[in-house]
Amino acid sequence: MATPTSYDLAQLTSQFAIVGDFVSGQPYGSGHINDTFAIEVNQGGKAIRYVLQRINHNIFKNPDGLMQNVARVCRHAQAKLKSENRPDASRRALTLLPTRQGQDWLVD
Repeated sequence: MATPTSYDLAQLTSQFAIVGDFVSGQPYGSGHINDTFAIEVNQGGKAIRYVLQRINHNIFKNPDGLMQNVARVCRHAQAKLKSENRPDASRRALTLLPTRQGQDWLVD
């Protein structure tokens, strides 16, 4: 298993439908189960920050099933907030950014 610093974050970022040019990325937080990275892209002169997370498949034996549940919960929370006309609804629930192939997660 690779160490968190050995991932090519620019290459991984390019696999997602993120608008902007990769600027930087580094490990984020100190989790014990997953690897988490904060990345920054330049979007028309504005720095935009995203969080990438690698699921530890040694702990989560069915990562596809896990991500299906995560996607379902995210969509439900977003729909509920939107139906309630909550301010900043898009910022109150996680949003999964699709891969360039339209998937909710990337398998590398």
